[in-house]
Amino acid sequence: MGRSDPSKSGNLAKAPQSLDGVPLLDCLSTTERAGLERQCRWMDFGPGEKIIERGEEYSSVYFLITGTAHVLNYSESGRAVSYAALKNGDVFGELAAIDGLPRSAWVCTITRCIVGAVPGPVFLDLVTSNRDMAMALLKRLAAVIRLGDERLADVSLLGAEQRVCMELIRMAEPDPNDPERYLVFPVPTQTNFANMIGASRETVSRILGRLRDDDIVQRTDKGLAIPDRGRLEQRALM
Repeated sequence: MGRSDPSKSGNLAKAPQSLDGVPLLDCLSTTERAGLERQCRWMDFGPGEKIIERGEEYSSVYFLITGTAHVLNYSESGRAVSYAALKNGDVFGELAAIDGLPRSAWVCTITRCIVGAVPGPVFLDLVTSNRDMAMALLKRLAAVIRLGDERLADVSLLGAEQRVCMELIRMAEPDPNDPERYLVFPVPTQTNFANMIGASRETVSRILGRLRDDDIVQRTDKGLAIPDRGRLEQRALM
């Protein structure tokens, strides 16, 4: 067994937080969400810290309130392979709560993160007693599987530049201040980006440089801006 459950030994956050920004919980009433908040242990992790370690045998479920993190595993040679990025409002750790098996991956922070951890049995009770919550969880898990299928197909069928463009399209969200522009924020490190698409960091760096030179993406203080999503989609098909 790995280290003790960080939901019992992590750095406590200075104040309780709200779960209002967690989309998975949108189906809950205000009273139900408040009840779940009271059962959370609120923790503050610095950049580069482990929240979950592969192989650990506990089942807490985590709600990421602020910050960014990534899900990763290690190859036999010791190379870290990051295959999912986590941001505000994301949920992780639910698989161990569902099947009772050890953790299947590591979750490490990229920036400072505030997380709420709820015991696995509490989360399962909520899911099994609330049909809307159960459906929300099923849809989330289905989306994760579909994304994995898409990435596998990309690696098999697309070149590196196409895969970079497709991943940017997946990550981009509308800019709230400019409806014609899209933003990628937070921007993963080039190493994490490379791991997600099955390429080298140097390859990702060269491709992002070309996309910036062609004004398809722009570096801003908000992350990466995509002024014309249609041009990026066309580039992904080349």
